[in-house]
Amino acid sequence: MGQASTNSPDWTGLQIAITGRLASMTREQARERIEAAGAIYSEPVTPETHLLVVGRGGPPLDEEGQLTAKLRRARELASEGGEIHIEGEEVLIAMLTGDHELDLDRLYTTDQLGRILAIPRSTVRSWIRHGLIQPVRVSGNLHFFDFAELATARTLAQLTGDGVTPARIRRSLEELESWSPTDSRALSQLEVLEESGPLLLRTEEGQWIETSGQLRLDFDGTAAPARAVPRLHLVPDSGEDWFESGVQAEDEGRIDDAIDAYREALARSGPTVEVCLNLGNALYSTGQRREAADCYSQAAELAPDCVEAWNNLGIVLGEMNRLDEAVRAYRRALAMAPDYSDAHFNLAETLAVRGELGEARRHWARYLELDPTSLWAERVRERLRRSPS
Repeated sequence: MGQASTNSPDWTGLQIAITGRLASMTREQARERIEAAGAIYSEPVTPETHLLVVGRGGPPLDEEGQLTAKLRRARELASEGGEIHIEGEEVLIAMLTGDHELDLDRLYTTDQLGRILAIPRSTVRSWIRHGLIQPVRVSGNLHFFDFAELATARTLAQLTGDGVTPARIRRSLEELESWSPTDSRALSQLEVLEESGPLLLRTEEGQWIETSGQLRLDFDGTAAPARAVPRLHLVPDSGEDWFESGVQAEDEGRIDDAIDAYREALARSGPTVEVCLNLGNALYSTGQRREAADCYSQAAELAPDCVEAWNNLGIVLGEMNRLDEAVRAYRRALAMAPDYSDAHFNLAETLAVRGELGEARRHWARYLELDPTSLWAERVRERLRRSPS
């Protein structure tokens, strides 16, 4: 088979394999479209494979954090002179459809990342603070992430949850970059995780343990790692230490401990937007709505452009049946961040309770434009079907 350009409109007879998770379609849908276009779908990578498509649903790593077997086989064939191309998913989409169905321009908020990955918002915020993921846009305290950041966050959640070390991930991505053009964004983010090392805790006896409880022996007597965070009973020294302890407690489901830690952080260092927001979220999760509302109000007072504070304040006020105030809070959030999908949803729900269905429909429709595939999307479609136009 002669070599063909990946820009060629005629893919008849070309053999195509896929590795990694596709973001735009299922693997079966891709197979059907490839065959409908006259190409040949191949599960393994063989000497006859012309194109290996790398899915954009996350870095192409296996469960052990190594490059997938298909990528390793493609590298081997290329080194032997094989005519095999390695391209991203968008090339496959352009070939099959003539356009780009993959919505690479869509942005996701911190809350949306948490819902998609089924992880606490505090974990997402912790990744932001430590530079593991970086927002492409910030509106007040509201962070927006693009598709690449979502893919990196998904990989972080999966691999670190499975105990794969950042060093293993780094070695695999370095290997990939050495022979195939790729986006080095994920690698630069994971460098932060590797450089800062595992999160270690100092016991009262002066020993270091991992968050899993595994004891770490200090053979050379070196100084404490920079990212060590004490547990609550270890008596943190500063407001920042208490804040980090609160985040850790919240991640572990120890909400009462988190509330105590955030309050101590406030007492030691004074109110900050981040502490007020986290304390408000923890209080809200335990049903302490009035206290949570006070925290969100304080965060909004400290930073009037803090979109998340206004949105969260609206939620609490709505549940306290202070609907007019809730509507004003949501409108304040949307005035600063018109693309904030959660605020559109919350405002629509509140307007519907007040009987203002016409305006509620407009905000439900806008929500669907911004977040069409979320768990809430079907609920919104049902609302639109049932409410009069």
